[in-house]
Amino acid sequence: MQSGIIRVPLAPIRAAADDCSEMVTQGLFGERLEWTPAPDNPGWAAVKLAADGYTGYTDVKLIASTSEALEAYAGPQHTLTAPLTTLEWEGRPYHLPAGAAVPAGLFPGLPPRPTHPVQAAHTFLGAPYLWGGKSVLGMDCSGLTQLACALHGTSLPRDASQQWAALQSVTTTFEALEHGDLVFFHKTVPSKVTHVGFAWISGANAPQVLHASGEVRIDPLEPEGIVRDGTLSHLWTGAARCPISVG
Repeated sequence: MQSGIIRVPLAPIRAAADDCSEMVTQGLFGERLEWTPAPDNPGWAAVKLAADGYTGYTDVKLIASTSEALEAYAGPQHTLTAPLTTLEWEGRPYHLPAGAAVPAGLFPGLPPRPTHPVQAAHTFLGAPYLWGGKSVLGMDCSGLTQLACALHGTSLPRDASQQWAALQSVTTTFEALEHGDLVFFHKTVPSKVTHVGFAWISGANAPQVLHASGEVRIDPLEPEGIVRDGTLSHLWTGAARCPISVG
């Protein structure tokens, strides 16, 4: 395996080494990975993202693996937190999404990390839903929660079911929900988690959920699940404290 770095703002990571294959996640600019040439398509790379261990395939042209590129990212890095940031670097503009990493100190004055993941998630309101997406240009439900946690500096697995499994030691109830808790849902089988969002609680108002469904939006939340246009759209599975609140 070779070490590499994503060299474009967003790199699609696909289920197979083919542009027509399903996008399962995205690699963000500056994200580290390990890769090897795909056995059935040498123009593609089989990759493993360093941050969450997610595997898939991407076009090898989207990866920088030169010694110069790796050396530039050998030291501390700054994670961009604004939904989109334009930087001038090496004589050209880069339009980079939140979660992209640049060498620390290279661009002074960049915004600091948010105080809580739910604060970061709120900045993506209105972003369209995109299966496998992890940016303001399009994201899925677990991409939203994983990215928001990453912007705060805490780690979370990629998929909703993985996130639920990882937080079993800090589960909570609907009645004890706190602002920013992670809330999980299913379609028909309670043990099969398919959706995740953040609890959104403002003062004495009834709980709501901030999630990606069609777009990043806030919907009413009841003990039975998410209510959208008067109908239950996602059935309640459970809730867990966001990693920031775990001691």
